[in-house]
Amino acid sequence: MIEIHNLNLAFGRKPVLQNLNISFEKGKVHGIIGLNGAGKSSFFNALTQVIPPDSGSIRFNGNALKRGRIGYLETNNFFFFHLTGREYLHIFEQTNTAFDLPAFEKLLLLPLDDLVENYSTGMKKKLALLAVLKQDKPIYIFDEPFNGLDLESNRTLELIIQTLQEKGKTILLSSHVLEPLLHTCNQIHLLQNGSFVKSYEQPDFGRIREELFQHLEVEIRNQLQQAL
Repeated sequence: MIEIHNLNLAFGRKPVLQNLNISFEKGKVHGIIGLNGAGKSSFFNALTQVIPPDSGSIRFNGNALKRGRIGYLETNNFFFFHLTGREYLHIFEQTNTAFDLPAFEKLLLLPLDDLVENYSTGMKKKLALLAVLKQDKPIYIFDEPFNGLDLESNRTLELIIQTLQEKGKTILLSSHVLEPLLHTCNQIHLLQNGSFVKSYEQPDFGRIREELFQHLEVEIRNQLQQAL
């Protein structure tokens, strides 16, 4: 289990995560949803120590969570554009013995012998995903993984996530689109103004859309009152 207590993170004087408390059950798929600016990427960056939190604790199976336990697909990934996709993947150590690059190359329709600089946004997302999947980790975090993917690739990613869960992995993923989360997650958590305000179990997914829209509409109206 991942247990997070009183997590705080601020950029200057602006609080981003505020006394955040939540637990994620081991071996489940957990979706994180919220408006842009709600703190989804900052939360993931705090978990992975990309941006260390100002205070609070993050524990996995009772011990402090270490970065090396996590496979992290970020929203924006750094690439060496003078390399081919295949050369880029060679940078990353393969610890996942089941990883089959030729099979993924065919499955994702990814031209690994082309230069990365010629890749589309969706192709870069697939390449970054393969770099993460080469690593055998107990926890995988996917930040907006469905962005830039076509319909077929979206479904492929959903099945990849389900397969990781079947292998006992704990998965956290964010999306600004609800539908992929409904297809893949055991729980969905609403992040609002740097704190989790609501969690939904699978039996509750039938009413999640209406309730989420109600929560988000209140937040949008509050922002509009400040902006106009």
